[in-house]
Amino acid sequence: MLKAEGVAYHYPGGADVLSEVSFSASAGEVLALVGRNGAGKSTLLRLLNGLRKPTRGSIVVDGMNTTDTPVHLISRVIGTVFQAPEQQIFNATVHDEVMFGPRNLPISAEERDRRVHEALARTKLAEFAKHHPLDLDQARRRFVALASVLATGPSALLLDEPQRGLDARSRSLLETIIRQEQQAGRCIIIVCHDMEFVARLATRVIALSEGRLSADMAPLQFFTNPALTAAASVEAPDIVRLSQALLLPPSLTPAAFAEAWLADRQETSTQV
Repeated sequence: MLKAEGVAYHYPGGADVLSEVSFSASAGEVLALVGRNGAGKSTLLRLLNGLRKPTRGSIVVDGMNTTDTPVHLISRVIGTVFQAPEQQIFNATVHDEVMFGPRNLPISAEERDRRVHEALARTKLAEFAKHHPLDLDQARRRFVALASVLATGPSALLLDEPQRGLDARSRSLLETIIRQEQQAGRCIIIVCHDMEFVARLATRVIALSEGRLSADMAPLQFFTNPALTAAASVEAPDIVRLSQALLLPPSLTPAAFAEAWLADRQETSTQV
């Protein structure tokens, strides 16, 4: 679905923000881009969706090289939700905002209406369809941006800190949508500083350190390697550290931790 090869980027007159970054992503994967502030994560997202062009190297999305492909064609296969949803919301009602993308696709009016209805229902925004998006709270504005992307039916989703500002209920809804998109075969790339969120959802972790790729591996492998987490300036999730403190196999989710703990208790009682 997506391949970055030897990608470097610098802003005019500046040093490289990214250097020699290479990785690929396939349908059904959830990749978490992690690293300290300024590591180049958001810049990399803007390279992946074609808003910026690599200084060196190449990015190919669904067979299209982003260097010489118009952004409007790339946007048909990659949908982006920015860290601040206000940056991408510009219509006077939630309905019109979600309709904007489908209206610009070569699909029937019936299909456009179906997509908008479905996107509003999935993001729990149907009752706010006639509201101005900027009159909604921060969480709902973020879901307006997400709904507008879902309605275009992209093959890949780029989400920049999508969990930021969400309460527990909204975060649960977001995680449900991400899992649904993964099961539908979407490629999903998430920039995130919340390692608990990463542990629950990611199938791979892509870590950036000083503009370079410092890790590309399964979450459990990454979070149990102190050298790699330190290089990326992140901490292992609490659930991983608790597992290790209790000398249990490391777990990424409460369910996995409970299973490991019960198995250990059963083994202990059998020995006694």
